[in-house]
Amino acid sequence: MNANDIKWITSGNLEHDPFYFSIPEKLEKFGYCIDMSGYGEGKSDKAQLCIIDTVNKKEDPNILIICPDGRKESWYLSLLKGVGLEFKFVNAARDSVMFFSPETSNLMLLDEKVLAEGEGSAFTPIKNSGILWDLVIIDASGSVDGIIPALYTDNLGMKTEKLLVFAPYPSEYTTAPEGIRDIVKALLSDDAKAKTIDDYNIDETVMQFTMGSPLVNYPRETYDGNTVKVVNYVFPESDIPQNLHIEDQAGSRYSHGGNVFEEYNLPERSIYQKPIFTRSDAETLKNKDKKLEKFLGVIDEIMNSDDKTAVVYFKSDATVDYIEKVLTSIYFDKSSGILFLDKTRFDIKMMKEWYETVPSSRIRVILAGDKLSENIGVFTPITHIINYELPDSPVELQQRYMRRSLSPKQGKPEFIMFLDENGLFDSRVLGKALAGNLYKAFRMNVPSENILFSVPGIEVMLSEMIADIKYIADYTGAVGSSFDIISRFRTEYNIPAARNITTAARTHEYSQRKVETLAKALGVGDMINEKEIDKASLLMKITQKVEQIRSGFSWFDKDMAIKTLPRKTTRTDEFKQFAGYLDGNPFNLGLNNARKELKSAVEGKNGFAYIKDTVGEIPDAMKPAVLYNIWIYWHKDLGIGGSYAEFIKAYNEGVI
Repeated sequence: MNANDIKWITSGNLEHDPFYFSIPEKLEKFGYCIDMSGYGEGKSDKAQLCIIDTVNKKEDPNILIICPDGRKESWYLSLLKGVGLEFKFVNAARDSVMFFSPETSNLMLLDEKVLAEGEGSAFTPIKNSGILWDLVIIDASGSVDGIIPALYTDNLGMKTEKLLVFAPYPSEYTTAPEGIRDIVKALLSDDAKAKTIDDYNIDETVMQFTMGSPLVNYPRETYDGNTVKVVNYVFPESDIPQNLHIEDQAGSRYSHGGNVFEEYNLPERSIYQKPIFTRSDAETLKNKDKKLEKFLGVIDEIMNSDDKTAVVYFKSDATVDYIEKVLTSIYFDKSSGILFLDKTRFDIKMMKEWYETVPSSRIRVILAGDKLSENIGVFTPITHIINYELPDSPVELQQRYMRRSLSPKQGKPEFIMFLDENGLFDSRVLGKALAGNLYKAFRMNVPSENILFSVPGIEVMLSEMIADIKYIADYTGAVGSSFDIISRFRTEYNIPAARNITTAARTHEYSQRKVETLAKALGVGDMINEKEIDKASLLMKITQKVEQIRSGFSWFDKDMAIKTLPRKTTRTDEFKQFAGYLDGNPFNLGLNNARKELKSAVEGKNGFAYIKDTVGEIPDAMKPAVLYNIWIYWHKDLGIGGSYAEFIKAYNEGVI
């Protein structure tokens, strides 16, 4: 067996996409690569390809991954279960760097907030060592607040041979992502290369594939008309009387929608508040909660399948606790297949157990929140994404869709929303709170997609929303006392408390600015200037704009109007040439050859003992990744049983 072949077995778990393979080549050519692919789609596979490439070329590789608070657990799991390499955490604890030595290999995960501590932090000994990193990866893609360049330019205090940045999707949507240039200049060791970042425009041209630029903005996929599935439900009006509506301390409606027991003090709420449900309790709640009834109809097929897994998203702890109790009471015999990611954090012990053993049960349902990283799919490919509660940010909605690990051969997951015909629950959040934050759906200058525009009937919701906000702006501008209108506007559109709209004048100013921004984005600014909106004409123009957005990749120009490029723009002749070259790429050739050899080893008479000698020719840093991926291939593709721990024991004994 050729060692040059078997080492590439480590790429077996990764998606073999021409866009992804271009990134390590850009790192080699420029020394840095800035990936602006919207929401960090595919970032795990892209990073792992670069990590494998670095580990293969360096005897003692030094690799640092920097990510926001709450993401390092997901990165750890992705790297451990994806490529088989264990990265050490560096956090605020003073002993978190005790395993560091500049003379040995260092694979480290750094929480971004440690950088904020400046001098005297746990990271200071590493900074003072004078280490030159072989590869630094900055993951800012999960941040909706943008990146803080000063953390890197002023506080990191180290250099790297290669730099990969997953750019943020900033909520500062009116600002182009220029601060990344300073980060490249500060971190990259070769000043000549660093200065070239000023030669490249961060604009819509990054959608065009070229190996002549260190900037990339390649879509993982495009949507079609069947991307979003809407499940409708309706409550009988007699079941939700207004006198039972629950007002919170601020006097506002439950902000997430879709949980009738958090919005109405129904008689069954006494059961809802129990710490544990019986099967009878769950049935009683289902008979009253029409959304729960529809959800169970969707989830039943998944719970009883052998090849389906759903991730179910929530915004409130109360609702996820509610659904977890319902599912465990109904599917008590399959409760081990329900994974409740408490407080959206991974448990390290659980990660290692999944890594080292063969799970006794398959995960069918993952209950999660929005701080989760895309690497959730390493547990199992996600076939269904269910929005039990909707966010009020288009960024979070898109991140939910992209947060999975589903290979193209498995197809696209079903993206499921629930909408009520009463207009009080999910329909309110989607059509007012979520659609009302439309100006966060895209970035300035840099094109992307947003699944919000794949929702059937979204053009109607957008049209009705603009007409409604114009009415609120006109009313509060003309009437001195408008408490009911102000209260409705604040609650239905989830206006944050920080926005002081307690008076008619302030509400008029804010709503007027909001409707003007939304109308400008959709190209109907002239229509809202009329005293009365022609609703039929408004719907027609917005429908045309939505169809245009669906046809390609969109961004905000300097005037905050949405512009769109056709999808074919990304598939340049250079891309076709590069994709053809992929067949001869060492990753692909090595992977295919290694699989042939490993399959022959299974079928051969002499067993697998000689593999130990072959692996012995591989650099030490590469061995864990190769061994883990051999086990993955044997276990998943060839059906050979046993845990990874058992595999390593047999390997060490020389008989596999």
